[in-house]
Order: sequence, then structure tokens, then C-alpha cells
Amino acid sequence: MKQSNEMMTRQAVDEAFAQLTTRYGEGLMAFVGRIVTRQEDAEDVVQETLVKAYECRRQYDPARASLKTWLYRIAYHEALRTVRRQNVTFLEMGDELLENVPEELPDNVSVEQLDEAIRRLRPEDQMLLHLHYFDEHPLREVAYLLGAADTEREAGRLRTRLHRIRKQLYIILTRER
Repeated sequence: MKQSNEMMTRQAVDEAFAQLTTRYGEGLMAFVGRIVTRQEDAEDVVQETLVKAYECRRQYDPARASLKTWLYRIAYHEALRTVRRQNVTFLEMGDELLENVPEELPDNVSVEQLDEAIRRLRPEDQMLLHLHYFDEHPLREVAYLLGAADTEREAGRLRTRLHRIRKQLYIILTRER
């Protein structure tokens, strides 16, 4: 009887995992693909995200975030771990370089040019842009995704980071023209 119960429990776990994968797998792949450029790495990150979510399921608090947001938070950190292990170098600019740079992007920038410029930013900055501007997440939700305890305070910091990132993009786009 004990073996039968274990078998039923394993089946329930497998079914729950399959449901998570079916419901959120595609969205997680698109989300992770913005940071992790290789398809195989993105697949590994998504799989690791779902495994961690299952293992940490008791830590999920629906009062703090939706299940989707919680999963994206795990995926974000897993994707960053993957990128850091690859030792990829991204463009860094000091404050003095950004001082008198406009925030607005130059006119007549193509989608391809913007996409290429974004890829030259640090993964954290790329994700912030995508989450806020492309996926239209409010900054408080982005702050939660990034792991902030005080989402209100962090939202203010993110506003400042976005300002700085827009200036970096301006420099990248105007220097390559």
C-alpha cells in the first residue's frame, strides 16, 4: 500500500510540473531569451526555474505576487547566473560620460539598431528595459521581480536607472551612425 501511495504522489508531482510547464513555459522562454542568447541555455534556465519553483513552492506568497510574477523572479535570477558563468563583457559607462547626454533616442533609429544597442547593455539593464517598456510592468512589480524587499523604494531607484540606461542607449546609437 505504501508503494502505491508513493506512486500516486509521484504522478501528482509529474502532473503539477507538466501543468506549470504548459501554462508558463513559453512565456518563460521568451522572458529568459532576452538575457540568455543561446537557445540551449534558455531551455536549461526555464527547466531549472520550474524545478526550483516546485522545490520552493511553500515559499510562494500569493499576497505578494501572482504565480507568474514569482516564476519570472526565479527565472530572472537563474538567467543572470547563467550569463555570469559565461563571463560575457558588457558595455559600462561612467557618470561623467552621461552628464550632458539627452535621454530621448535619436530620430530614425530602426528596431534592429535599437535591439543591437540594447544587447550591448548589462543583462540587468536589458531586462529592466524589457520588463518596463516592452512588457509594460509597473516599476513596483519589476522591483519585486528583481528581488527587492522594499518595492516602493526600489521603484524610485529603478526610475533613476532607466534614466541612465536611456542615456547609454543614446550614446551607443549616435556613435555608431
